[in-house]
Amino acid sequence: MATVALSILFFAEGYRLNLKNFKIVKTGIVFLSTDQKGESVYINGELQDRKTPYAENLTPGQYTAEVTKDGYRSWYQGFKIDPAIVTSFDSIVLFKSDPVISDLTDQRKIDLLNSPVDYLAVSNDKNSLTYGNYEIWQNNFLVTRFSESIQNVSWYPDMEHIVYQQGDEIKIIEKDGYNNTPLVKLLNSDPVNFVVNSRGDELYYTDGGQYKMAKIK
Repeated sequence: MATVALSILFFAEGYRLNLKNFKIVKTGIVFLSTDQKGESVYINGELQDRKTPYAENLTPGQYTAEVTKDGYRSWYQGFKIDPAIVTSFDSIVLFKSDPVISDLTDQRKIDLLNSPVDYLAVSNDKNSLTYGNYEIWQNNFLVTRFSESIQNVSWYPDMEHIVYQQGDEIKIIEKDGYNNTPLVKLLNSDPVNFVVNSRGDELYYTDGGQYKMAKIK
């Protein structure tokens, strides 16, 4: 009975038996969260029995996490677990793999699209965005470097993702440079205006001289 009680206490305190060397180790925690429903969570390629928000004690080491949903592009991340540390990914957003695109006729949305470029972009010192031919920067930190040039950047409403045009596509990338995701295909590579609404589910943009809207979430 004492052994069982001790085992329960060790488990509750975040200790696990490492089956590789049969030693008791202090675990860390991974936390995954998204505002969408119906996702599947994979840790090291294995489907988990819980969806997001997902939290799990893991022994120290290297892992991969993947969040998937039918009709959406998957989110993927490699990460490291350290003892007694929470590794958190709490801004996961999944975007539609085949967004519904329609003509944009709502004048309020057209006005938003035609507003100054610094909408949602780049005004204060903490969140300023700049870009060159091949690079995106947040303040003095390099977000990512591409082999193909880019045109125009803007913050996504959560300020954790960056929307940008590259060639004939509008894409989105996390501000740490991971999960580079295409949103919509354009008629050509001419620079276009684009903006995402405050809910983050609609992309307004110009394409071939026409106003367009894509449901991206």
